[in-house]
This record gives sequence, structure tokens and C-alpha cells, in this order.
Amino acid sequence: MPKESAFCPPSLRRGLLWLALVSIWLPPMSAKAQKNSPDIPVVSTATAIENARIVQAPGQVIDSGTVVFRDGVITAVGRRVAIPYDAHIIDAGDTLTVYAGFIDALSHVGIPEPRNQGQPESVPDRSNPPFERAGITPERSARTALDPDDDSVEAMRNAGFTTALVAPRGRMLPGQATLALLAGSDASDMILQGAEPMFFQFQGAQGVYPGTPMGIMSKFRQIYREADRRMQLEAMYADDPSGLSKPPFDRVHEAFFPVVAQDRPVAIWTGDVLEIHRAMKLQEELGFSMMLFGLEGGFDTAEKVAASGAPVALTLELPDKPRWAAKVEADSLQQVLDAYDDETRTATFRDVEAEQSNLESRQLWSRARYVGMAAIYHEAGVPFALASMGADAKDIHDNLREMVNEGLPADAALAALTTNAASMLGVSDRMGTVRAGMMANLVVTHGTLFDEDTTITMTFVNGHAFEAPASEGRRGGTSNSDRANSDR
Repeated sequence: MPKESAFCPPSLRRGLLWLALVSIWLPPMSAKAQKNSPDIPVVSTATAIENARIVQAPGQVIDSGTVVFRDGVITAVGRRVAIPYDAHIIDAGDTLTVYAGFIDALSHVGIPEPRNQGQPESVPDRSNPPFERAGITPERSARTALDPDDDSVEAMRNAGFTTALVAPRGRMLPGQATLALLAGSDASDMILQGAEPMFFQFQGAQGVYPGTPMGIMSKFRQIYREADRRMQLEAMYADDPSGLSKPPFDRVHEAFFPVVAQDRPVAIWTGDVLEIHRAMKLQEELGFSMMLFGLEGGFDTAEKVAASGAPVALTLELPDKPRWAAKVEADSLQQVLDAYDDETRTATFRDVEAEQSNLESRQLWSRARYVGMAAIYHEAGVPFALASMGADAKDIHDNLREMVNEGLPADAALAALTTNAASMLGVSDRMGTVRAGMMANLVVTHGTLFDEDTTITMTFVNGHAFEAPASEGRRGGTSNSDRANSDR
């Protein structure tokens, strides 16, 4: 009997013999058959939200229907929609409402706040500092600073926002804003093609020129006109360089070339009524394309802003309620407002109680003007969006509800968050409504938007689901029972 090989034990030889026999009668499996084998799980990107109230656009509602989306795109919306066999199904149970994802018209979301800045560096000539020291960096872009892991991204997503025009941080001219999705594995996943305006604000430099509003306006004029002159020189040189010196390169002025050519608008953040007038004055003088943001305190400027034709986004930030008012019922506060008379005078300085009552009434009256400003712009026919810059994410829905209670129609408020914002930023062809062909940017709520007890249960960004934490309450959260409904 032959000696067994040390390299092939009997058990292995029997296995090889069995495989050889099986291969005689089993036909070979093609690569295609292996790929499509039912034993190999296929991950589906399709989702269907059924039995939901669907608000396709302000005033356009399907009482009970289905939204289907795949690969980040809505494929079907309606009362009777065929659901793909491989779709993950979310049964709304006739208790959930689907809206288009909210669009933040301007914010710093996703841009981390700078740390340990320390004292700004000193310069030899404070009247003529380097551009960067003066807060003038228009060549920069928010694209390079986006961080999907920044806490602000999740906070705004929990509040129902799926997209934002993100401005870089800085002072007078921090750089170019960029349109971004509020989700992604890295910055490149977040960036969308769309509006990229030059961001400008009336925030002066620290300890150097320009540090005042008048200095800021003067500096903006200087940069704009110098950029215009350099553009003409470069055009002449490109047309016929013979006998001409090559125009010098300057990154700040070159960044302004698209502004001068009106190919890039200037997004101006205004914090009070004077800044609104200053912004419009600069635009009238220089003729650039302008977008107006903030407009805090612009109660009496609605008609002039409307006449300017500039796209508008109002601030979502509201003044805090006086401490004493936070503990008073709404009906009682309204009685204080109704009794307010601007001409009231106390009879004597000893009448402390009357003086205090009058002061409290004036505080409420002044704040009510800010809360009611959105309604004023709506009545003036200004189609505005809303911007969260300066606002705390957890306060946004309370502020929106107050605006609605002060006269802003609910459909107008929804339009400001969706269709108006999409139009202002040039992306109406892909977001702002719940229709086939649009991006799957959606907000799912338990209850009707702007109601006191409404909660946000889920947000979809480009088809990716994000469940709002229960602890957030109505400011972007959901209860455990709401979550169960959304997952059925």
C-alpha cells in the first residue's frame, strides 16, 4: 500500500474527490447569475411614506397619499401611487404630515466658530491695513470651511431644515456664500450648485480702518470702483497687449469682477433700519445686483424695499421677551398691549407703579412690532424668505408661531421656508415642493406646522433619513409614540 503524502491527508483527498464528482453534473454558474442570486442581499434606496397628509406646496394639500423616492429623488406623489417592491415603507397612519424640506436663506450653519482668536495683530498704519486684517477676504468661499459634523448642522436639521445658503464667518467682506445640504460625510457631499453671492455686512474691523459704518461704505465703494478699473485694463490687454504692461494681479479685486459684471449678487446682512437704507444707497450708486437679508427693525421700509426689487430674506431672530412677561398668560399680555398709549405720562415722579406699568407696556409694544414685521412685508407684497443667522435653532419654531399669531398667514410662512427661498436662491427646479423629479428633501411632522403641540419626527436630506431626538420636543423633536408611528 502506497505511503500517504504528508501534504495531503485522507480527509482533504476525500473532499477533493467529492467536489470533482459534483462538478461533473452541476452546470457552471455565470457571473451574471451570481450577481443576481436571491441569496445575495441587495440594499434598496427606495422609500415610501404612505397614508400621509402631503403638503406639496403652500395651499396644495393631498389629505391622504404616498410619497415615493429613490436615490435622493422623488419618483411619485399622489393618492394612488404604486409602491416599488423593494421600498422601505413608512406608514404615516393618517397622523403624519409631509412637507418640503425647509431652506435657510442665510446662516453660518456648518461653519465652526473660530477659537482662541486672541488680540488682532497690530499694523504699522491703522488707516490702511492689509485686506485680511481689515476683514476683507472676498476671494474666500464657505465651501472650504464647511464641516458636516458641526453641532449646528444637526440642530438645524432637527428643526426641519435640509438646505442652507451658508456664509463664511468674518467681518466686512468674509467671502462667498455657498448653497449646502445639511448632511454629508464630508464638505463635498454637502455642496450644491446654486447661488454663491458675495457676503457683505456692516461689521467693521477691530482697531483699524474701516471700523465705522461710514468707513465701511467708503471702503466698499473704493474696492468696487478699483475692481471696475482693473477689469477694463484687463479687457484692453486681452484685446491687444502690444505696447501695454501686464495688469497687476490682485485677488481681492479679481474676486469682485463677477460683482461688477453683475454675474454675482451681493448678499447684504442688515441689522437695523439704518443699515437697510445704507445698503440700498450703495446699490443705487454702484448698480450691483443685491440680495437683502435680516432687515431687523425695518417696519417702515417695506414699500421702499419692495420698490428696489431686491430679493429679501427676513431674520428668524426675535427680541427676547421681558422677564416679567415670560410668566404672564398670553391673554393678559394682550390686555397690556391693548391698553398701551404712547402719550401716557405719569403725574409725578413718585408714581412709580404707573411708570413701571407704562414701561412694561412699551416693552411689549416694541417687541410686537418686531414679531409683526413679517406680516407687514407680506401685506406690502414682498415675497420674502427666512434666514436663521443670529437665531438659536431651538427658538425658531416658537418664533415662527409668534409671527403667524401676529398676522402672517400660515401659507405665507410656509412659502418663506420653501418655495420663496428656493426661488430666491435659484433652485426651484430641484427643491421647495413635494413633486416627482424634485430632491427628496422632506420634513415629516406629527401635527400641522405652526401649531402649539406639533413635533418634527423625521427629516430627509437627499433621501437620507434623520430621526429627530425625543428630547427636542416640538423644536424639531418627537415623542416615542410619534417615532413608532413613523417607523410602522
